[in-house]
Amino acid sequence: MTSQKRQKRGQKQSRHSVSGVVGSWGFLLSLAFLILTIWPLLHLFLMNEIKEAQYRVDAIRNNITRIQQSIIEIDSEIARLSRADRIKHIAVHQLGMVDSQPIVDVIEVE
Repeated sequence: MTSQKRQKRGQKQSRHSVSGVVGSWGFLLSLAFLILTIWPLLHLFLMNEIKEAQYRVDAIRNNITRIQQSIIEIDSEIARLSRADRIKHIAVHQLGMVDSQPIVDVIEVE
C-alpha cells in the first residue's frame, strides 16, 4: 500500500508541477505579448513626438533668422536716417533753421 501511496503522491506532485509550469508559461507568453504589442506603439508615439518637436524647432529657427534680418535692416535704416548731412538738410529746408555765424564779443580793456 505504501508503494501505491507513493505513486499517487508522485502523480499529484507531477500534476502540480505541470500546472505550475503551464501557468508560468502562460504568464510569460502574456507578458511577451504585451511587450511585443506595446513597444511598437510606444515607439511610434515617441517618433511622432520627436518629429513634431523638430518641426517646432525649425519654425523657431526660421523666426530667429527673419528677426535677425529685420534687425539688420532697422540698423541700416537708423544709420541712414541719422547721417549729419541729412539732418542738416531737413533742418534748413523743412524746419527753416539757418546756420548761424559765431558771434564774437570784443571787450576792450584799458
